[in-house]
Amino acid sequence: MKLGELGEFGLINRIAAHVAGGNGVITGIGDDAAVTALSPGMQLLTSTDMLLEDVHFRRSWHDPCRLGRKSLAVNISDIAAMGGIPRWATLSLAVPADLPLYFLD
Repeated sequence: MKLGELGEFGLINRIAAHVAGGNGVITGIGDDAAVTALSPGMQLLTSTDMLLEDVHFRRSWHDPCRLGRKSLAVNISDIAAMGGIPRWATLSLAVPADLPLYFLD
């Protein structure tokens, strides 16, 4: 079987079958965001959706500012869907080597 046949959710289920929840993991793989316990009464929601060019966006349609905004929006909506309040953001990039630096700036 190839990844394309398995699909996104098939891959998620395949990974989840081999990952045990650790101490402090309240909600792991499978929801909008992971939930981990920080201290009594405090939980951290983490979302890491990545946008893939020509799947989730096209550079010809999105200027850098709109793409950045969309990248935040998809993750913030996952946090909001679980009743969380977004406070910080992390950045994950997979970009071609020939991407002009002005686009990242």
